[in-house]
Amino acid sequence: MLHPSDRSNSLVHMTMADMADLADQKPGAIRLENADAYLSAPEAAIQATKEAVGVDRYNSYLPLQGLAELRRAIAARYEADLGLHYDPDGEVLVTSGAGEAMLDVLLCYVNPGDKVLLTNPTYNGMAQRVRLADGVQVFTDLVEDQGWHLDISSLPAQARGCKVLFVMSPAMPTGTVFSLAETQALADAAQENDALLLFNGSLDKIVYDGRQVIHPATLPGMRERTIIVGSVSKSYNMMGWRIGWAVGPRELLKPVHDVHIFNGIMPNGFAEAGATAALTGPQDVIAATVARYERNRDVLVAGLSGIPGLRIVSPEGGYYCLANISAFGGTSTDFCRQLLAEEGVATTPMVAWGSDTFGHQHVRFIFTNEPEDRLREAVQRIARFVERHFAA
Repeated sequence: MLHPSDRSNSLVHMTMADMADLADQKPGAIRLENADAYLSAPEAAIQATKEAVGVDRYNSYLPLQGLAELRRAIAARYEADLGLHYDPDGEVLVTSGAGEAMLDVLLCYVNPGDKVLLTNPTYNGMAQRVRLADGVQVFTDLVEDQGWHLDISSLPAQARGCKVLFVMSPAMPTGTVFSLAETQALADAAQENDALLLFNGSLDKIVYDGRQVIHPATLPGMRERTIIVGSVSKSYNMMGWRIGWAVGPRELLKPVHDVHIFNGIMPNGFAEAGATAALTGPQDVIAATVARYERNRDVLVAGLSGIPGLRIVSPEGGYYCLANISAFGGTSTDFCRQLLAEEGVATTPMVAWGSDTFGHQHVRFIFTNEPEDRLREAVQRIARFVERHFAA
């Protein structure tokens, strides 16, 4: 009998996918489980994608590192937004979504048994990709009572001996936007351990209350040891286009090009055309999106905070917020499945969104996939569910 590899067996299943499958079977369910958006992609991106269909140069394997105009557009955004210069020829690699870029980098820089530092909690897709690369997960805590921020005092000891520091801001699933002090602490840890800092910046423009993400590569001495992963998925509401990238110094990115060729090969050219239009077109669409999502966040957080027993930390960025349900005594998996079955509200248990022991008492709510009126309806249904099962 054939058996899966130890690598495959080590993975913890994506709980979001389970809940999405269940929600698909419940017509009319309020979808708070999946990080999608109810807002559409920029019109320029949609039009450019349509026009590219049937054009020969967009129906090709080449160039494998991404269309030249898209690589130029990515580099131009980092120059304009952050003052970081990357050469489109050799320092920008287009991938099939940010997920491919993250795995490509890990496969290049992680040997079996190498330690990779992650936050706890973190995006499940980051934690499990470390296992795919045969790395060893090491966690540094985001402290719930401190608004899900880093415990800076413990970071140096936890980072000791790590080959890669793999972090995200806004962090998933907490919505934490790291402060300058936190980002500098991560940079210091990378330098002290001669480690690569792999920064997932896929949500770097979805921030609230006037905040701004501090990219580690902008700090002194950090450009040369940082690879940034990004995508058009969240900032431009282009999840289905599956266009991501990695940017970094030429010497760091060179092996990533080779892994990319034998992993993702190349994203489709039609989507690359649309991504180029999004990155080079009017950027005020992002501010409008963030303003809408900030209102959604406020509606959902205010509503959930009024439900006895739920502990909520208002997210500083991203698409999501966490609720601590430990007061109810059950598991997050049971809570989410029963809430969907009884009230038609789909949410996600956070099991293994970080360490394997994390998430059995935490539930994630997405506030970008439904408009405000549906979020208010969701709060009413959740309150009814909690009152029915957990009222004292």
